[in-house]
Amino acid sequence: MLPSTAVYKQVLHGPHKRVAYIDAYDIDGNVLAQSVPIIDGQVRADLTQRVTRSADFELPDKFYPRSSTDPFSPYVSVVRIRAGLAYGNGMEETFPVFTGRVSEAGRLSDGAVRFRADDLASDVLAYRFEQPQASQQSPFSGIVAEIQRLILEAVPQATFGTNDVTDSPVPPLVWDEDRGKALDDLSEALGARWYTLGNGDFVLRMFNYAPSTPVQEILDGPSGLMSQATTSQTRDGAANSIVVVSERLDGSPPVRVIARDTRPTSPTLFGGPYGKVSQVIKVQTPLTNLEAQTLARTQLSASVALSEQWSVQCVPDHTLEPGDTVRLRYRGVTADQIIDSMTYPLLTGTMNLSTRGTVPADIVGA
Repeated sequence: MLPSTAVYKQVLHGPHKRVAYIDAYDIDGNVLAQSVPIIDGQVRADLTQRVTRSADFELPDKFYPRSSTDPFSPYVSVVRIRAGLAYGNGMEETFPVFTGRVSEAGRLSDGAVRFRADDLASDVLAYRFEQPQASQQSPFSGIVAEIQRLILEAVPQATFGTNDVTDSPVPPLVWDEDRGKALDDLSEALGARWYTLGNGDFVLRMFNYAPSTPVQEILDGPSGLMSQATTSQTRDGAANSIVVVSERLDGSPPVRVIARDTRPTSPTLFGGPYGKVSQVIKVQTPLTNLEAQTLARTQLSASVALSEQWSVQCVPDHTLEPGDTVRLRYRGVTADQIIDSMTYPLLTGTMNLSTRGTVPADIVGA
């Protein structure tokens, strides 16, 4: 969750005015246009996608690019979108929700000019390895540094935010052409995802679904932020046993680790009423037993989290981010959930959240 003033949190619960602006730069940070008011649009953020954030926005006709060097040309433009509230005293409070490259500009028959943009992970994915590349192993740097090296090789201007992973030595790997797969492999070894934040920073974050302290309450009723919600419970994709198999380069037997939901009171208890549902994950990255256990635990946490999902429409709060824990209440049902994906409406409409709730479980390797 992004930091905000107490005034912002208070104003959200009453009538308020939204504002959204876009700045355009080249990839080196040279200013092309600043504080251009957005007519309308939205930003989508989804932790299950490599390109986590994408944006669609509409600008006045004069901003349709007529040359490759115009401020919003797909050839040159990197945009930063900020959105928030305007207060009655003339002050505004906005938050970065998107940084990425313009990928498409279109001028429609009614004169509207609409743009599509993808976050900077798209630049990383676009620069595939031109020849097979081996991981760079060093006693002085670990997987985090190797991930950052591969990102900087594609986007030298990349910046990095705060990670929440425990680093490990770089395994010996060789990649053919897919830079994204290389980053996925390395991140997976840490039980994490690599993605970009709204301000454009690249981060490595754990992807377990154990709720932490809620950063926001989204409730129905008078002065609540929620307009409607649906909930569902499903067995689809919900495994209570995760097997991680990691091949070894020296031809010795592969590492094999099993993590199971073993808490007696858990609704997905392995061997209980839920039954036995296993998922086998074969990893090309050579992992140690400890790394394989970490991956199995985080994958199990994510899998049992599928037991309950919420789809929420609410008043937009541009301080929320995917991965945040929120407390939801609708028609008398309350749950702490992790935001998996969300849509930030820039000026009109409600915010859409897709969330998951975890099933508490004691997870042990066997």
